[in-house]
Amino acid sequence: MNFEISDELKSARDSLARVLADHFSPQHRHALAADSTSYAEQAWKEIAGLGLTGLQVPEAFDGLGGNFTDLLPLLYELGHSLAPVPFLSTCVLGAVALRMAGNPEVQRTLLPTLAAGNLKVACPHTLTPDSVPGDVSVHTHNDHWLLNGAQKQLPYAVSADWLILVAKTDSTKGSQQGLFLVARHAQGVHFRAFRLIDGTPAADVRFENTHATALCAPGSSEVRASIDAMAAAGIAATCAQMVGAMEAALQLTVEYLKTRRQFGRPIGENQALRHRTAEMLVSLETARSLAIAAAVAAGTGGFGQAHTRADLHRAKFLVGRNGRTLCQTAIQLHGGIGMTEEYAVGHYLRRIHVLDQQFGNGAAHLRQLTQQG
Repeated sequence: MNFEISDELKSARDSLARVLADHFSPQHRHALAADSTSYAEQAWKEIAGLGLTGLQVPEAFDGLGGNFTDLLPLLYELGHSLAPVPFLSTCVLGAVALRMAGNPEVQRTLLPTLAAGNLKVACPHTLTPDSVPGDVSVHTHNDHWLLNGAQKQLPYAVSADWLILVAKTDSTKGSQQGLFLVARHAQGVHFRAFRLIDGTPAADVRFENTHATALCAPGSSEVRASIDAMAAAGIAATCAQMVGAMEAALQLTVEYLKTRRQFGRPIGENQALRHRTAEMLVSLETARSLAIAAAVAAGTGGFGQAHTRADLHRAKFLVGRNGRTLCQTAIQLHGGIGMTEEYAVGHYLRRIHVLDQQFGNGAAHLRQLTQQG
């Protein structure tokens, strides 16, 4: 699939690349690893300073009102850099959830702040179109919603200002889904912080009679539509980030083959190795086309139309598979250095493993495709 981006978006990607290069390096990565809650805070501030946090916020709330495909070059760059910043949770999932909320007061209060880069949101990265609430339940008491239970593996939860969660309500009509907003410092919120294998800070969050605000009326069609929109956006965004990681792994491999010498010549002159890098390039371009199709689907029909639903399932399954294959080949072609903690190529494989598991793994999306026929 051929997809041209505008000069403005190319400029935005170049600016983002400079910011990430200046404020996130291997030394920063090692320093952050010692703390289970920290992220690339200065890089995040610079991203907000570039005005990129408001791309998915409507103009009526001081955002840029961009299309979902406008995010693609930025997500590629974020995948390329490995920087742990809450862009996906805040600027993609958070913006979608708040934009679709049936609560105008929440929209007026939070969306302009999000667009300005002064607000961070943590959202579950486990959402799928058929997802059901996990261990979080909600009930009413004195006209307030109270949350109880636990949300597992919530990325950037400790550093967020607000948490957005799916919870189940118990009523005379039976259990229903609801989408709820919780303040990070609300009473009864408890965190167990850790890092995912790619270095992303996350936490298991436990709630004990914690006050929450309903973004949509529990059990309403708006709840299902919001969850589906968040899942579609998450799938498209993770696919784009995997493409960025694949680009970086291929680039590292090509540069290594040009400079590593054996028997008096670069090993990249070996025809067998050239064939391997050609196969890597095919995997990358295949994944890129699928990621573009997923971004288009997320911005149009999402899971509401059969053909866009198929594009999302297909992309999540195949981009993950191609990404793992490319990065595993990259490590093999690097030899021993590819297995070291100090060298970046192994970190790209870790990032792809994490992204591949989020919003439904490849096997789950393959099952959905086979069921659709």
